[in-house]
Amino acid sequence: MDDHRHCRLSVSGGELELAGPPAALCALARLLRGHAEPVEVAIAGGTLVQEVTSGPLLVSLPGTTVLHLSGGLEYLDIIGDALDGVADQAETAEDRGAHRHQHIEYLHEDQYRSPDSIPLIIVADWPSTSPQTTH
Repeated sequence: MDDHRHCRLSVSGGELELAGPPAALCALARLLRGHAEPVEVAIAGGTLVQEVTSGPLLVSLPGTTVLHLSGGLEYLDIIGDALDGVADQAETAEDRGAHRHQHIEYLHEDQYRSPDSIPLIIVADWPSTSPQTTH
């Protein structure tokens, strides 16, 4: 289950969510990291497009099923770090009362995210097997 295609995009009630099992989130992070050329990835519920540009991270939803990420490589790493981070938290958590997640959104005077970004929540589902640290 370490395939990025097990990730899913959903838009509901004004919330944009990128979710999946930990192994799938890590696979998606590996796929997105370090690409200078545009990347287009099919995931459940839509498509994720990453484009390296200048400036801070911009998260947008140009269509109902296309999540578009753009910005400098160092700012796009925010997404990769969040994908890996919530995956690791889900794999190692003992308290499973809530899914591990991270909000990616612009905060006042933020230099790393564009003020034009829409909020994104990255969510890790609980692993189906015992915790592993193989990512």
